[in-house]
Amino acid sequence: MNKWTKPAAAVAAVVLAAGCGSGTGTGGSGSAAVKADNDLVIGRTVAVDGMSGDSCYGAGSISTMPMIYGNLLTNKPDGSGVQPGIAASYDYDAAARTYTFQIREDAGFSDGSPVTAADVAFSFEQWRDGKTSGSYYDMVKSAEATGEHTVVVHLTRPDTFLPALLTWCTSTVYPDDYAGKTPEKFFAAPVGAGPFAFVSWQNPGPSETITLKKNPHYYGAAKGEPHVDKVVVKTSADAAQQMLAFQGGQLDLIEGLTADEGNQLAPEQARIPKPSQARDLMLNAKRPALADVNLRKAISAAIDRQALASVQQGYVVPATGMLPTNVPNSVPPTTPYTYDLAAAKAFMAKRADPKPVALTLGFEGSSSTLSTMAQLLRDQLAKIGVEVTLKPSDSATVYSQGSSGDFDLLISDLSAISPTVFDPISFVLAAWSPWTGADSALLKDKFTEGTSTTEDAVKDAAVRAIQDDAQAQSTVIGMVNMSTAFAVADYVEGFTATPFLSWDAATVTIRTGS
Repeated sequence: MNKWTKPAAAVAAVVLAAGCGSGTGTGGSGSAAVKADNDLVIGRTVAVDGMSGDSCYGAGSISTMPMIYGNLLTNKPDGSGVQPGIAASYDYDAAARTYTFQIREDAGFSDGSPVTAADVAFSFEQWRDGKTSGSYYDMVKSAEATGEHTVVVHLTRPDTFLPALLTWCTSTVYPDDYAGKTPEKFFAAPVGAGPFAFVSWQNPGPSETITLKKNPHYYGAAKGEPHVDKVVVKTSADAAQQMLAFQGGQLDLIEGLTADEGNQLAPEQARIPKPSQARDLMLNAKRPALADVNLRKAISAAIDRQALASVQQGYVVPATGMLPTNVPNSVPPTTPYTYDLAAAKAFMAKRADPKPVALTLGFEGSSSTLSTMAQLLRDQLAKIGVEVTLKPSDSATVYSQGSSGDFDLLISDLSAISPTVFDPISFVLAAWSPWTGADSALLKDKFTEGTSTTEDAVKDAAVRAIQDDAQAQSTVIGMVNMSTAFAVADYVEGFTATPFLSWDAATVTIRTGS
């Protein structure tokens, strides 16, 4: 179902409030629509996490980092696997435990310098040693430039996960030694080999504006890529205002639509890939009450996932496990989640401490659908005697609460950003397990097992064991699976949303005219 379930509502186009500029779209809807300039203006509700790939975790950075820096590999548009990026090709030697990458000879940084093997080897070192994301690269022992355009990566163990990892926003390619600058100076005005060059980052944070311009040294330049002259990203927590700006012609594209916004679009303007994002509930087992697994299992059994899915009137389905669906090697647990109020009450009766339970639920409050879901979840848990206080905040605060362990219950999204289910599993292993106090022994063992093989049957068995373990511990509970949707103006062509929160800005064209 590649559309919203409610008919699109007719909403008059209005001019966006001060600060977003004047409209440039003309011609109304349909194939005749044109725009006066060749600039792509994007709206989003989530700010970037910084200009360093090591700090990338949110949707804003996932989209922006590849535009500036480029990646060795990229996702295929249909999400079926990876394809060449800055690397023209690669080979994996399982016996030798090496990957060999051939770097494109026509790849260039935005300052005009060519991308060499030395740049890529240096980048591998930065990824592996990153304070935030370095644990993802623990399979990398070293990377060496064996020629001007050849890089050999030596592994600590057999590994088939690295190609997918190289499509991530954490795997951003930098010039060797940061082009002679300190990291602080480099990331203040970064130089990358992506399709667009950094121009400015104004008012960093929830209302930031990022401006990029065409990189003439991009490896796709021979094909005329990128096709647009400039990209301007405007961030605002007010999703409704962004929709009005889109309908008024001040925004050409919106990332991360909710059903509320999507229902205001003409069907051809909403782009909704298959669900590859799980909306999960994290339970902090370090809290005294939640240390009892019976309470955690009671909460899971009390969740009516079909009711939660109905809040999101778009491409949203009840979760069967904690992991995203529609991702290669994603398999459900042996016993999918079931809404069973009687079982939930039985688990409550088994608790070691029968005292009443009062918990706080944290969530990102700018989304009306997420707020409604939180209210519904509060009402569902009240049926088993769990009193829930809602604590809405911004996305950065939600992340901070999780990483610091300052939460009882927390709603957060687990996304696949590359074509393997071991992508979101790696985030659970690196972040959510320590945040929630889960026992990660089986998770780590099965992750290593699944990422050391090329056999799908072995991968599937490892994933099923991980799903079953998640249910047994119930520190991370799946609620719904959903898509990340986009609003795309009629005059924007060449836009393809993969199932992995990503899209290739280099292929986008704008139909211009007067």
